Amino acid sequence: MKEKFFLSNSYYQGLVQNLYGGTKGSFSLFMHFFYQYGQSLVYEKELSQSFLKLYMLELQNCEILAQVLIKMGGDNKFCSHHHKFLSGFGVDYVKDFSQIYLLDVELLEIGVLEVKNAYEKIEDKSVREMLKNVLTNKKIELGFLKETFFKKNI
Repeated sequence: MKEKFFLSNSYYQGLVQNLYGGTKGSFSLFMHFFYQYGQSLVYEKELSQSFLKLYMLELQNCEILAQVLIKMGGDNKFCSHHHKFLSGFGVDYVKDFSQIYLLDVELLEIGVLEVKNAYEKIEDKSVREMLKNVLTNKKIELGFLKETFFKKNI
């Protein structure tokens, strides 16, 4: 039997599972930003460090959320709470970097709202503290993206 470190229930686990492995979750964003990083190395080398920073922050979010899931007695599988597994089909393979920025801003705005929603619903203080770290990362990413996009397009 798995030891539960956090007060948990299936609803809380489902919220965190979606933040981690859902279609718009952190692991999906990690794949998304990693793809963009690879594209930038060839087509927009000056942007590569921006995408490196984004995918590293999402990797950190994945690590935090995986820990939360495991400590809740769940499993950090790459799927939503409905057991829809992630794949490369979920990555938006846009090649135009202006469109990429707009898409990324939209995805991160959705991510911020979803983390805030989970934070408000989950009562366990330890989980909330870890979610606060994920929220902070998402806000940093969003601010960074907006700043970088506007600098590039002014």
